[in-house]
Amino acid sequence: EEGSINSTRIVVVGDQSHGKSSLLEALSGVDLPRGEDIKTRVPLVMQLRESTDGTEYALISVEGQSEPPERITLDAVASKVDEVTARLAGSEKAVKDMPIELKVFRLDQDDLTLIDLPGITRIARDGQQVDGKELERLILRMSRRYCEPQESVILNVVSAMVDFSTSASLQLSQ
Repeated sequence: EEGSINSTRIVVVGDQSHGKSSLLEALSGVDLPRGEDIKTRVPLVMQLRESTDGTEYALISVEGQSEPPERITLDAVASKVDEVTARLAGSEKAVKDMPIELKVFRLDQDDLTLIDLPGITRIARDGQQVDGKELERLILRMSRRYCEPQESVILNVVSAMVDFSTSASLQLSQ
């Protein structure tokens, strides 16, 4: 049972549009959605696992939903994550606490879990159906939940242009 494995997981937190997903791409070798504006609008739990059948593929599903995971090619990961995000959070820019589970199976892959969270922001954008304060509370609540377990390693992504003492992600990890 995957849920019973007690393995280290890296939780990436930081302000919106500061390169969290790009860092996860570099760590995992898996392409994730890219583009202007907010891309990570739901938590993404990416489990890297060794393939036991000699093929490389991914399984994507939504945590807590009864639908079986969909098997996809590694080339399709970014577009499928975008598609599932739009289904869960809408086509606008809403942020939802509905995690996508992505299990990536590759040859010679060490077990590792990486968690990409929506970036912390204090200003709601057009299409986000809450005000800035409520949006910030939602994202901080999500971040705390994923950072809390003892096996979580918190990886803060902070721009060099930001005053570290005011960084919400650094305050969160204290």
